[in-house]
Amino acid sequence: MGVYRTICYKVEDAFVGLLTKGKEPDKVKEKVNAFRRTKEAERLKKKEMKFEKAAEQQRKVEREKEIRAREAAEAHKIRQEKEEQEKTEIENLVWKVVTMTPYSSYEFNEVKRNKAFYQRVVSKVFEPNEYGMCFLRCEFDKSSKREIKGCLFATNIRVWFVSDDLSHVEKFRYQTIRDVQWFKDGILERGLLIQYGTKRLEFDEIFDGNQMKRFGDLILRRIS
Repeated sequence: MGVYRTICYKVEDAFVGLLTKGKEPDKVKEKVNAFRRTKEAERLKKKEMKFEKAAEQQRKVEREKEIRAREAAEAHKIRQEKEEQEKTEIENLVWKVVTMTPYSSYEFNEVKRNKAFYQRVVSKVFEPNEYGMCFLRCEFDKSSKREIKGCLFATNIRVWFVSDDLSHVEKFRYQTIRDVQWFKDGILERGLLIQYGTKRLEFDEIFDGNQMKRFGDLILRRIS
């Protein structure tokens, strides 16, 4: 029993003694003790209920944490499976557009960014038995007043330029290409020159110098 409760009981005993003076002390004491036992039992019961409620709340929190953890794990698994499926789909498409192994991160990311465009190129532009080997995003400078955004494709048969909306498509024979050169076009941009017979084809707004060189070197190897 705590010191505080001991003192309280002594004070209570003094008051009870005064109030019940002249009565049988043993009966009074028994009634007081019975009352105190009842109160103590109620106090302990309330304390036990409080602890049980706290324990139940803790169990509830733990169950909710477990549920959230399972849901997070399941969501992560689904996300991973979806990412793997998407990666496989993109790789399958990349291998149709680029047969060079390994493909570059540039090529993977470009196909991932615009799958529909490259699917249409493979199905609507490439001819039977034709497969892509490398590609390069660029802008075709047809004239000082006409520039077309699109993509250059080097295949096993020829070089294609395909506009982003497929409304403008041109093909160039390897046999007619005489030279390929590249140049800086400002701080970040690069440009590509293809000498096609007597024509000088200029493509700019190229932002990846490594991919431009990869593309140009492939054409040089093909025409040599």
